[in-house]
Amino acid sequence: MIGNFNGSYVTYPGTPPVAPDGITERLNKLLAESYAVNTVNSYNSKMVLFLTFLARCSLMVTEWNGANPTVPVVTPSTMMFFCTFMLMKGFTSAGSVAGYCTAVKQWCLLHDRLDPTINPRTHQVDIRCARLHRAIKRKLGTKSSQREPLSLLGLRLVLAAIRSGFLVPSVMIPDLVAAILLGFYGMLRVSEFTNLKVAQHDVGREACRGDVKFFGPVNNPDGFRFTTKVSKTDQFRVTQTITVFASPDPKLCPVRAMHELFTTDPRTPSSPLFDFTSRSTNAPGRNVSAARSRFITAFQRAIVSAGLSTKIIQTHSLRSGGATAYLQAGIEPYIIQRMGRWRSWCFAIYTWTSTFHIQDAMARLAAVPTDTRHINPDSVRVDLDSVRW
Repeated sequence: MIGNFNGSYVTYPGTPPVAPDGITERLNKLLAESYAVNTVNSYNSKMVLFLTFLARCSLMVTEWNGANPTVPVVTPSTMMFFCTFMLMKGFTSAGSVAGYCTAVKQWCLLHDRLDPTINPRTHQVDIRCARLHRAIKRKLGTKSSQREPLSLLGLRLVLAAIRSGFLVPSVMIPDLVAAILLGFYGMLRVSEFTNLKVAQHDVGREACRGDVKFFGPVNNPDGFRFTTKVSKTDQFRVTQTITVFASPDPKLCPVRAMHELFTTDPRTPSSPLFDFTSRSTNAPGRNVSAARSRFITAFQRAIVSAGLSTKIIQTHSLRSGGATAYLQAGIEPYIIQRMGRWRSWCFAIYTWTSTFHIQDAMARLAAVPTDTRHINPDSVRVDLDSVRW
């Protein structure tokens, strides 16, 4: 069956159609490859809980002798009972409840079933489900703290704290500095230049030394191109290349920091891009780990040492901080959108205005000629009507 999930649970009466020449097997393989590994694992665990709910509530459809258990038609009422089941099991997060419901919805759509959150009579979102989720969010939801972008001043303080040598070993400083500057100037997500696991490195999905290509003079490059293999908005691994140019400020230059890292710690092209392992020397053949958890730990220590708060400054503040810095530098929003690889204008929520922006806007307003008048729309309409097209 196309998109089959756990054949012991999800089966249908009758014989499913079989496509010739192994088309079904090929389609199943393509469907499996379209999802990231961590997405599939999370999806499977959530569906197991839903199947457990159906079994305990005797909602599974079976034949007269109890054979061939089948998932029934999932309706909005089923989703509401499933939410109640999760609350009875001790769920304390509204986001977790919503995540499990989303997994069930995706399963239904994948198996050509109706959307369980849509009322079949009105073909709109079921009002009862919407109200239930709103009540759960009010009951379990916690007010999240406002994340702020990392300013240029904050970036200087963080880098100064790392370069002081009191937070991490001296051989680890080039890795942290290059990673932070790459994330800031390239407006990257932390998952795009770190590894998910500590002891594993997926060459086909995670950042490697071979993904960085310098251009210009060998000893003083003009910039480098960094290829991202997988990202939040690129699940199909189309890959994107980000060009980073040198900065005139040596302390904030991402190209200089990356070149120093490659010079002091040369490794094979398939090796992880960074090494956040606490060590005393860069010994060849050592175990290298660019684990995200280790980078976050070191970054938070630098944030605290710089006098900033980890409640409002996190690793994603590098992406929003870079976008805000470009905006404050006078870069056109469209260019920022293209550089940050945003597909819509949603990047506007990442950027913050400053007093400089407000002062400049008011100065421009004061410079408007005093003899400007409001346009009379009636006269303009008459003039347009008299034009022969």
